Amino acid sequence: MTVMEFRDSESSARRTLRWAREWGWLASLAFVPAIPDRFSRVYDDIFTASNWLGEESLFFNLGYWKDNPQTFDQAGAALARLVATEAGLGSDDVVVDVGCGFGDQDFLWADEFGPKRITGVNISAKQVEIATTRAAELGLSDIVEYMHGSASDLPQSDASATKVTALESALHFPSRSRFFDEAFRVLAPGGRLVTADVVPLANEHVSGRSSRLRPLEKIVHGIFTTGRQNHTNAEEYRQALAAAGFQDARVYSIRDHVYPQYAEYVSRKLRQPEMRRINPLIRSFYGQRGAALWAPWLDYIVAVADKPSAGDGL
Repeated sequence: MTVMEFRDSESSARRTLRWAREWGWLASLAFVPAIPDRFSRVYDDIFTASNWLGEESLFFNLGYWKDNPQTFDQAGAALARLVATEAGLGSDDVVVDVGCGFGDQDFLWADEFGPKRITGVNISAKQVEIATTRAAELGLSDIVEYMHGSASDLPQSDASATKVTALESALHFPSRSRFFDEAFRVLAPGGRLVTADVVPLANEHVSGRSSRLRPLEKIVHGIFTTGRQNHTNAEEYRQALAAAGFQDARVYSIRDHVYPQYAEYVSRKLRQPEMRRINPLIRSFYGQRGAALWAPWLDYIVAVADKPSAGDGL
């Protein structure tokens, strides 16, 4: 099944009705107290394939634009490759990919890096279903599987993985610290955790023009973090990894290769007729004008940390 087959052909009337349903679901989130349930609904009912930018993929990330990719699909693939490269992904690896979306990064990793096994874990049952179907149609079911589950309570046994990844998903977790604890648990000694993540930008790095709009800061951080437990900048991120038991943590920013190029690309992309399928509210938020409001308050980091080997500290 191609990507476009996940997007129903719609008349104008059907599209308007879909938008109305999505607006209703968005409004109903205020009455969903549990964070995992809230984001399951977001990705099951609102951020669907009909409301995303990819043409040949279902990557649900902002992309990595350092080497001037020409499409959203290429930028999403570049971010997936960056995570795999930082993980040192290879043929002996057993990977747990947390917040795996529709599985595009897993398919790329299976094809280009050849790990032994990849298990995607996702709070969205609908995405798990679609990713499982796509893996089967690509002939990857023997290598890639998907499970419904929470980052705060991973369905893997202790020391069962060599790599844990979270590609632009940890911002939605109820608690990054709890996820780090779970990643540490399921990793074998010497295993590695890699995340690509959106976090609040430390105040001293916010530009002077934006820093004058302090009320906007709280709104943006409220949208892009799930609560106080998940509100952490890059330095606090490093500290949380150490507190979970990881060593040699590296946390570095790639925001200059994400937000500006993303905003420029989207501003052109959304002018194309086929983009009329995207909900106007989502177009406004993720378009260039929306990004100009939220991107100045956000960092985009890659974090790499290792679980100590069995002999460390002896």
